[in-house]
Amino acid sequence: MSTTPTEVCLERMLPYQIQARMQHMPIVYVPLGAIEYHGLHLPIGLDGFTAHALCEHAARQVGGMVMPTNYYGMTGSIGHHPWTILVDDESEFEAILWTTLRRLQDFGVKLSVLFTGHFGRRQLASLEALEERWNQENQEMRVLFLAINRCPAAKLQGDHGAIFETSLLAQLHPSLVQLDRLPSVKDQPANDPNGDSWGPHRRDQSNVLFGILGDDPRLYDPAEAKDLLDTLQTWVHARVSDAYQNLER
Repeated sequence: MSTTPTEVCLERMLPYQIQARMQHMPIVYVPLGAIEYHGLHLPIGLDGFTAHALCEHAARQVGGMVMPTNYYGMTGSIGHHPWTILVDDESEFEAILWTTLRRLQDFGVKLSVLFTGHFGRRQLASLEALEERWNQENQEMRVLFLAINRCPAAKLQGDHGAIFETSLLAQLHPSLVQLDRLPSVKDQPANDPNGDSWGPHRRDQSNVLFGILGDDPRLYDPAEAKDLLDTLQTWVHARVSDAYQNLER
């Protein structure tokens, strides 16, 4: 029986597998997503899919295990969109995370990585505050907060259902991206006043790119998307490795 299990998804692991993984490297990733509308071409759980996939890749390359995705994200300007279920109260959002972190610390985890694929402003602010407060109050386990839109080397900027999120999901879960659900860019090009792809017109259900904030996803480029994924993976691995090494200094 192998003592170095290849399974890294915590919910699929038996206790002996968890123990072996903990002995190898006591890191746990906590992927954070949301349930929200991303346009006709993308699934409503996109943020969680991308966050979990990047966490799983890091766990296999760097070490550690991955918690199931938390799909309850903080609300923002798109909270009224179809099939969007978001939390409005910071204390409600943070409570489950504090419980999770306390228990992970009890189990001997040394580094918890809060990795969010949902990057609304309120969610980012809440997670920044949580990271700071946790690390001020606790010494046995450290928290590292990462957001998918904060990689400084990424050539594409974070968006909502547009070219960034479409490109990333197309690389990770290609069957979940259905660009043909959108009208062709030739027949119905984007109509963005003053070139503003983030304007209120994109929240109008009559707009061809309703619910999509950012550059037109129909301009998807596979090579550009692969570069984005490679860049994000390299960044996550480096940040986690550095944080873990700093624990021993």
